Amino acid sequence: MENLVSGRTVSAYADERTASSVAEMARLEDRSPAQIAAAALRLYVRLPLAARDAWRRVEAAGESAVEQAARAAGRALLDRQYEDALAAGLARHERRLAADASESDILAHAVEISRAR
Repeated sequence: MENLVSGRTVSAYADERTASSVAEMARLEDRSPAQIAAAALRLYVRLPLAARDAWRRVEAAGESAVEQAARAAGRALLDRQYEDALAAGLARHERRLAADASESDILAHAVEISRAR
């Protein structure tokens, strides 16, 4: 994580629910509320203009729309993390089966790698 001490202070108004959520999140993650806010700002400013416009339209649509959009964004982030982890895992293992391996070949290989653990 980058050094926030050398950064600049940016202030923002937050409703009571958001402020309480930030405080609780900071407590659970052993971070300061300022670190939580800075992470949120880093994400927001990296969004393309069209995505920021879309977010403002979602906010205007109400709390239910915000919750749905937040869940969708969370799923997208987790999907990306999964794909990165999968690619890293695959890169660490050599391919031992031919692309046209039969079901018997696959089963034999599965038994072999299970025994190796």
